[in-house]
Amino acid sequence: MKKYLIFILAAVSIVACKTKDNGTFTVTGKILNTTSDTVYLEEIPFAAQKAIVIDSTTLQNNSFNLKGIAPDERLFALTIHKGPQILLVNDSKNIEVTLDVNNFKDYQVKGSKASSSLKQLFSDYDAQLTKVKKAYTVLDSLQEKNANDSTLKLHFLQRDNEMNKLNTIIIDFVAKTESPAACLQALGMATRSMDLEELQTLAAKAVGKFKDNGNIQKFTAMLKGEEYPLLNKQAPEIALNTPEGKTVKLSDYKGKYVLVDFWASWCKPCRQENPHVVKAYNKYKDKNFTILGVSLDNDKKSWVDAIAKDNLTWTHISDLLQWDTPLIEVYKFDGIPFNVLIDPSGKIIATGLRGDALEKKLGEVLN
Repeated sequence: MKKYLIFILAAVSIVACKTKDNGTFTVTGKILNTTSDTVYLEEIPFAAQKAIVIDSTTLQNNSFNLKGIAPDERLFALTIHKGPQILLVNDSKNIEVTLDVNNFKDYQVKGSKASSSLKQLFSDYDAQLTKVKKAYTVLDSLQEKNANDSTLKLHFLQRDNEMNKLNTIIIDFVAKTESPAACLQALGMATRSMDLEELQTLAAKAVGKFKDNGNIQKFTAMLKGEEYPLLNKQAPEIALNTPEGKTVKLSDYKGKYVLVDFWASWCKPCRQENPHVVKAYNKYKDKNFTILGVSLDNDKKSWVDAIAKDNLTWTHISDLLQWDTPLIEVYKFDGIPFNVLIDPSGKIIATGLRGDALEKKLGEVLN
């Protein structure tokens, strides 16, 4: 069963500012209809590191009792072994959870205002994301059928309207939440749908709201390409299939400058960014430079259609796992579009190259 980390962004886990009365806390409750009797309380650390098991227990008559300790407000996960996972914030000494594995998205939380607010955020976001994906599917179908301009214009507007509603959910949450941990989680979600400038504006508001929160400040720095943990390190290997089923490895390109471009057909900022990427590719493709597109799609047809429509003539690979791809943790990113520029030795020399910044950086290293 897929874990309920639908919206958690690995690089945006939380170590927040000190809050009023945090320290030791308990997570208790009931879990129904599970095939496993082992339950974990895990801390989700910052910068895409693996979750840290804080406590574990065996269910007794469907009940559990877990204990944690933290000097400040952080993000935690209640995880069933080989089962679903839900997110919690330690904004309370006593948190109570009721979870039915057969309907795990409808879990109940008592005692933690921040945890309850995240559950509602996930629900609202998930519902609107479904509408966004439908709008993209309809638009792609109309483009494939060469619909007339007036019809396409109408559906472009409808798509943008649905995307704006998705972003408004995040903007409203950041404005209202009293929890820096929940706020940072929402900012991470925003990286999937907001333009960079809009996201930077929202992050600046969050910094102003939670002035003592070091990790919201770090998140803002990451938006500028700063503090990327793999910068100046060897790029991890990638080995995935092309649409034709051929396995392509990143190491196949050693000796070249390679832009590894993480994107998806359903990602509006990615599609808006693609003309800049195409322009840079056409300008520098004959100067020991290429691009390897890595898609976070889960529908092959949508992926292939977007490649053709956006004239992305370089090599493309994907595991079609969308946000379940292990590359999110391996490459330590939390939203798309995301890219890394790799030099001929295989070292990552830049990241977050969007708009004119991509062409400028390529000019520096290739001219």
